[in-house]
Amino acid sequence: MKQMKIPQFHDQAESVRQQFVQALPVIGFFLLMFYSVIFLFGMEYTMVVSLGTLIFQVNYKKKNTYEQVLLLIPHNLFLLILAYIATWNLPLCLVLNLVVPFWLIFSKSSQFNQLGYFSSLMTFAFLQLMPVDLHGFMIQLEAMTVCIVAGILAILFYMILDRKPHGIGTEQKVMDLMGRIMKKFLEGEEFRDDLTELFRYQRGLYQEAYQQRGKKHVVNSKGKLKYMFAMLTQRTVYLISNQSRLITPVNDEEKDYAYMLADYMIETGNTDFLSGERTDEIRNLKKKGRRLLRQAEQGKDEFYKSMTSFFWLFLFILYQAEQKDDSRMLQDEHWEIPAGQRLKERVLSHFRPDTFEMRFALRMSVVLMVGMAVNMLFDEGHSYWFVMNAFLLLRPMYEDSNYRMRTRFIGTAAGCVLVVLILPFSTGFASHLIIAGIMVACMYTATPGTTVHAVFVTCFALTMTTMAMGESSAVFLRMAYVLAAVLFVLVINRFFFPTSMGSQFRYNFQMIFHMHHMYLRILENALTEPLDYWRLCDAQIQYHMVYAQIRQDLPKLEKDQARQEYYYNILSIAWRMASEVQQMLFLVKHKKGGAEERRIMEQYIYYSDHVLNQIQEMLHLKKEKRIKNIVGMKYQRYIEGRLELSALMTQYARNLSRLYVIVLRRYRQP
Repeated sequence: MKQMKIPQFHDQAESVRQQFVQALPVIGFFLLMFYSVIFLFGMEYTMVVSLGTLIFQVNYKKKNTYEQVLLLIPHNLFLLILAYIATWNLPLCLVLNLVVPFWLIFSKSSQFNQLGYFSSLMTFAFLQLMPVDLHGFMIQLEAMTVCIVAGILAILFYMILDRKPHGIGTEQKVMDLMGRIMKKFLEGEEFRDDLTELFRYQRGLYQEAYQQRGKKHVVNSKGKLKYMFAMLTQRTVYLISNQSRLITPVNDEEKDYAYMLADYMIETGNTDFLSGERTDEIRNLKKKGRRLLRQAEQGKDEFYKSMTSFFWLFLFILYQAEQKDDSRMLQDEHWEIPAGQRLKERVLSHFRPDTFEMRFALRMSVVLMVGMAVNMLFDEGHSYWFVMNAFLLLRPMYEDSNYRMRTRFIGTAAGCVLVVLILPFSTGFASHLIIAGIMVACMYTATPGTTVHAVFVTCFALTMTTMAMGESSAVFLRMAYVLAAVLFVLVINRFFFPTSMGSQFRYNFQMIFHMHHMYLRILENALTEPLDYWRLCDAQIQYHMVYAQIRQDLPKLEKDQARQEYYYNILSIAWRMASEVQQMLFLVKHKKGGAEERRIMEQYIYYSDHVLNQIQEMLHLKKEKRIKNIVGMKYQRYIEGRLELSALMTQYARNLSRLYVIVLRRYRQP
């Protein structure tokens, strides 16, 4: 037994050492600011140290631009002013603590970035906790400015320090992997595991595009490149996963071409072709790509048509990657979101009681309004502990919040005991500050949200508090306010617009079907109007982000293997349908048909809408409202003279039928 315990202890000690080393920059920054603020401004202004440290902690490892980093200064100082105004009187307190959470959660968070609000909203909330007069506000403003500027300088230092190459991009991994899959396919080798990895990379590209959101566009120029490459990858994955006849060489000439394509892909995988920096290598790739394209264009069968389609998009991506001016990359026709649509798409679309942002913003607003009102109306000097803990305990998902309520209460109790044992040995102001510094180091080393983290948070808070009041009073108040915060947040989470992983999963499942209807609306509109690339880009990124989140959460929520397979089958078919309608969109966009073709496509779309709605009804999901009546319409999935479009329409219809049958069988089970 002893021989087993020693390695385990060694592993745990090594893990703690690694966490301490990783947290060392944050610990060092906090302690420097902590002692500086005490010396320059006074003990009562140390709250700004935690806020400045959080700004540094959240941003120093990010790949932000210099503009994004510098904008942190006015943003956080504006929040400081709002927080000061909120302390003037109760009406202003209630109004601002209702409005500001909505603003920050809607602008910085989403179901895919759930904690994007945290740093900014914590700044706004915590600066209200100990109200100050105008003179105190000016000192607080100076202290906050010092901490923010110090944090910005530290972030800029790390940005300069981290100018080394950032490794192989996802798009490079995709090209290399597609080249290797192509060779395995040609040589008859198994590539199922490679295909699974390619699926993962494809989802990763859409996620990377989502992280590059723009102001006037759905994505900025870098995000546009990621998005276009994600589309290219999706189409290639679709063809490979189907083992389509379209990519199967039928003679030696085509096989030789396929080998050349595989070598070209592998070579591309060794080139950072989206950076726009290695221009000579990009020009070489373009030259070879154009030569392969010309060779493909001379072919007549489906294999060469598929290769031609691949190279047209890939060479366009290379052309875009060479553009140094971001505006030239995004000023293509129909890529910019119309000014009248921006507010609707970015904000108003979330003002529904079933959206993640709306539900969480409502809960957070209630917590801050009640908590800040209690803090303002109570004379007890430490009532801010109630709203502070309530803010930290309220998380977007019920499961995370429930976990933190348990760990916070247990950790607070253990921390109170530890303080009672330690503080009798502390006899002066300096020793209190030394103990506080040790607790800070332990606090940032521990994993946030755990019991251990709560222990050291409590120890740090009580070490500072006991400089002004007795230990027993401080311990009693700390426990009382933490308990009150736990009970308050428990009630809010259970009865006021609750959001759990299960409910979010069901909402996401609903969104998958809703977005298939949206794809059909975009396809219908493309029959007569130019294709709005911004709308398609937004829809595709949203679809694949939701899709990835469902796959991520499914194993956590559904333990039954048979039900997991059922959902995975639905997702797999839905993914293929999304790929097919995407290809139909571009075929319709590049060649507008006549009135008869539009009539056939419109009726095909209305029938597809109808079947999707029936599937939703069997799944007990909310049905779409804007569905045309199909009585008297003729269903047809073939258009004369449009072989490729007809093939996609047929394949989409088959997948829709498969989806209907799978759901119907489950629906009819007793």
